[in-house]
Formats: sequence, structure tokens, C-alpha cells
Amino acid sequence: MKPFLPLAFVFILAFQHVQGQSLALGKWQTHFSPLSGKNIIQSNGKIYYSTHNGLFSIDQETIEVKSWSKSDGFNDIGISSLAFSKEKSLLLVGYRSGLLDFVYLNNESLPDQIEAWTVLNQTAGITTSKAINKIVFRDQLAYLCTDFGIVKLDIELRQVDETYRYIGPQGAQVSVRDIAFTSDSIYAITSAGLLAASLLPEVNRQYFANWKTIVTPGQPVSIAFSDNKLYGGFSKKGFFQRNNNTWTEVFNSQSDYFNTYKSETGLLVVETDRLRLVGPDNKTSSVNSPAFQMLSSAIETVPGKYWVADRKRGALTNQGADFQSIKFPNSDTTISPRPDSIVTDLQGLTWAKIPDYLGGGISVKNESGQQRILSSNVGGGSLPSNSVNSLAIDTDGYIWFASERGAGYFNAADVLDGSRIDAILPIYGQRRLFSNEKCTAIAVEPGNRKWLATRTGLYLFSGDGTELLVKFDTNNSPLPSNDILALKMEAETGLLFIDTPNGMVSYQTGSSAPAEKLDNVTIFPNPVRPNYSGIIGFKGLKDQSTVKIATLSGRLIFETKSQGGTASWNLLDYTGKRARGGIYLVLIVSGDRTEKLAGKLAVID
Repeated sequence: MKPFLPLAFVFILAFQHVQGQSLALGKWQTHFSPLSGKNIIQSNGKIYYSTHNGLFSIDQETIEVKSWSKSDGFNDIGISSLAFSKEKSLLLVGYRSGLLDFVYLNNESLPDQIEAWTVLNQTAGITTSKAINKIVFRDQLAYLCTDFGIVKLDIELRQVDETYRYIGPQGAQVSVRDIAFTSDSIYAITSAGLLAASLLPEVNRQYFANWKTIVTPGQPVSIAFSDNKLYGGFSKKGFFQRNNNTWTEVFNSQSDYFNTYKSETGLLVVETDRLRLVGPDNKTSSVNSPAFQMLSSAIETVPGKYWVADRKRGALTNQGADFQSIKFPNSDTTISPRPDSIVTDLQGLTWAKIPDYLGGGISVKNESGQQRILSSNVGGGSLPSNSVNSLAIDTDGYIWFASERGAGYFNAADVLDGSRIDAILPIYGQRRLFSNEKCTAIAVEPGNRKWLATRTGLYLFSGDGTELLVKFDTNNSPLPSNDILALKMEAETGLLFIDTPNGMVSYQTGSSAPAEKLDNVTIFPNPVRPNYSGIIGFKGLKDQSTVKIATLSGRLIFETKSQGGTASWNLLDYTGKRARGGIYLVLIVSGDRTEKLAGKLAVID
């Protein structure tokens, strides 16, 4: 390749315009359901709200919603607890895996710095479940309620101060759901009932005999200390105050769920279907709404105004008038119906995967009803498995399949004439493509590259399936699970939607549907800001367009071809060095060489 472009070539393309700004290539988005509300807390001007897999912030004034995920610097999914320290502007995010994120918020209550604390989830031999069920701040410490006991964490040093693990009867290990502190004792709701220990410094709280079982009027599910009084919620019994070793009923309730939070006006008690506010002298008021279905947590921001997490309705608030559900921007949280069960080839033949309970395989049918069944029989399909999970047609007209024992494709020509037909199985790594692995889905980019979903992650292969270009899993991407259920390619935008058991995400691929003309090309980002480490995208191209990057003096530093209507540049020149700051010429020639275009790209140091 020539290091310099002919000067005449530059002049021919001068004065053409490359415009715009768009979404960066390689960007991930989450589409987690906002309905399964679990935790809700206030952090200055923001409400932080978590669902089974998602995390959202809501501006209290504008009600603007933003979703947060691993692509924003968080380190896991599956939040089990949230806690906020106003003094330190610190949001603690606890996960079902046992990982804990320290999230330091800026003046706008948005994440400024996120650091993972991995001691629990990386420690072997604790328990199968390491979920952090609740976080309670006390002094400079955070007490973590877990499925294996209580962890006392110094939040400044990020070191475990103590663990209260074997505190059940006879030293049994217990799970802990809630804790509360009085002036001289700690109380814990555990799998062995309500336990209590003295806070005196000379008491060894790691020794089980120093934890006493407290007799209760029913199964304890919540504990709280407010206004110098100890309260407990008991399943299908109600809410009680403890005084002189006896429990006095505050209110009766058939709810099997209680959660308690302190507010300016008293103690806020969350039941399954209502809120109650317990004030001075245990005077109780009830907050009801037809919008409530299965409450999990709530806060009172100002007297009489509440934000509620509902396990069926999502986040609700009466900040305006009556309780209303918060509208979230992402409504598609799963791929349904799947687009890969039936495809039509270039001849108008319909290819459909046959369910396993009907024997499996692939049905091929024309408009007149003539049909052929392709199976694992040699000469009659030679499928690696009759269990076919996904079908797709590529830009060459080949019919690709993903099966229980690998992937491959068929040449659709003459499939119904009764002659021998065998699946073509690409060779990768000196064996048939994924011959020993379940392929759950396949999607074809407009540039004809193939995305293959498996139980171990997501793979991008070359058009013929013989070269692995990239692999994504939970370790190197925001994928919520390595077990991929379904794929859907949005050809126009180049977005790939990925459905998993832990929720759906989308990925901005380096491909999109090709344009008919080079009259709406976009470069993004442009200009390239300092410290930008992403990929430069060129969209609106014709298929197989050549994109050249050159200095103003005409020296060529990079050249590539588009994948469908998109091309990309990682800002590195031919020597592997990052391009210096300055103005660069962008020179584009369509694949058929009938159209040419030029523009400029600014890189700022």
C-alpha cells in the first residue's frame, strides 16, 4: 500500500462534506426490567432504585431516569442491597455474588468514582450464597448482613474488622437478614430467630455463647431502633415494641413481609400492600394506594411524600399527587417473539426449525406446499444435531443454523429437487465450528460477519465462520451472563440485542445496513476529544466502501473497508501509534467506485 495519496485524488474529493455525530461503536446498553423493584434510597437530589438485575437513578425534580451498569464502571449485576452515607457521599452497592461496590458521588449525586471490594465473593469456603442482604452504617463502619453471618467492615481502610459467623445455637452458622443497634446491644434477624449480643468492648461477639436468643411473638422478619425504642415486625402477626423483655403490639397485620426505615416524622414500616408511619407514642397512620401490589422498600423524602419500590409495579411516588409509576426509557427487556425460527431465502423458500418434540431438524417449503425435511441423516441434511435452535440468512443467500452441536450453513440452491444435500460445517481451531458446544442463537451482520451465542459467551466470526474476531463474556464485557438465550440484529442501526437469563443488553457493532448513496455519511465522534480511547465510526457508507485516513500533506496512515454501511478506526496508524492531534482527511470510495467523498476529522490532544 502506498504511503502517500496522489495529490490529484485529494483535489477531486475536496469540498465534499462528511457530517454529524452518532453513538460510539463498541458501546453497550442495558435493557433490564424496571418492574421488579427491590431497593430504593435517597442520595441528596437523586433517588437510587434497584431491581432484580438493574440499577437506576431518578432526579427528584425532573424525574429524569438514567440506568447504570457494568458499562458505566459498576462491577457486577444482581443488586441485593443499597446504602448511602451522606457524610461521605458514598453509595454502597451490595450484590448477590458477595461483591461490594464503593460508589463515590459528585456534587450532582452521580457516580464519580467506583471501586470494587471483592473480599467476600473471592473468598472460597464461605457458603454457596454470599449475597449481601442488607447494609447498615454505624460510626465509620458498615455492617453487612449476609447469608453466612455479619461482616463488620471499616469503610475507610476497606478491611474486615470482625465477622460474626458462627453465632447460632451451639455455634451454628446462620444467615442474617436485618440488624439494629440499641445504645448497648446489637440485634440480628437470623435463620435461627432473633439473636442479640452486648456492645460492651470486653464482650467477644465472635463467640456464639455471647449471642442470646430473644423470645418473640412470631417469626421475626424485621428489626429497628427508633426514638429509644426497639421494634420488630413478625410474619402474619404485626408490628411490636419491646419493653422490659416483653413485646407490646403496635398494630396487627397479616403481612408476611416487613421492612423498616427511619424518617423525619417517625418510623416508616413497609408491608406487602401498604405503608405505615409509626410516630411518637406509637401513634400509627396508614398510607394506601391502588397502585401498590407487592411492596419491598420505601423512603419518605419530605413529610407525606414517598418513593416506593414495588416488586410488580416498579418505582412509584406520590411526589405529584396520587402514587404514579415512574416511566422508564427502556421497555424491551427480552427478545420475544424470536426472529430466528423461520427465514425466507432469496428464492422465496421458507426455512423453519422443527421443535424437538416433533423430531427436530429443518423444514424447507415452497409456496405450493412442496416440503423437504433436513435432518442429521447423511445426504438428507447432515446436520450435526437435529436440535436446531436458530436460523439466519446471510448476504450471500446461505442459510445458517445454530444447533446443539455446532453451527453451519446450507447452499439454498436446488434444495427441493430431491438431490443429496449436506450442511457445510466451517472448520475453526482444526475442528468443526463448536462441534462440542451448544449454540443457542446466530445473527448475521449487514457486513456478513456472524455472531454466535453459546452457554459460554458471545462470539463474532468472519463471514465464512473460520476466523474468530472477538469473544465477549462476563469478564471482559457488560454481559450479565455467559449463557446467551437469543440474539436479534437491528440491521439499520447495527445494534445487536443479546438476551440472557439475567436480562437483556445491546451492543453497537461495527456494522450496519449499507446506504444506497454516499450522501448522508456521519463520522462519530468528531472532533475526537482528549483522552478518548474508543473507536471512530463512519456510518452511511455503501457496502465494501474503502475509507482512507490521511494527513493534510497526503500521507496515508490508515485504510479499511466497511462492514455493510459502517467502518471503524481505532485511532492507530500503520505503525501501531496513536494518531497525533491535528486535522485529518477522510477519503471514501464506494465499493463499485462510482462515488467518492471527502471530509475532515479533528483529533484534539
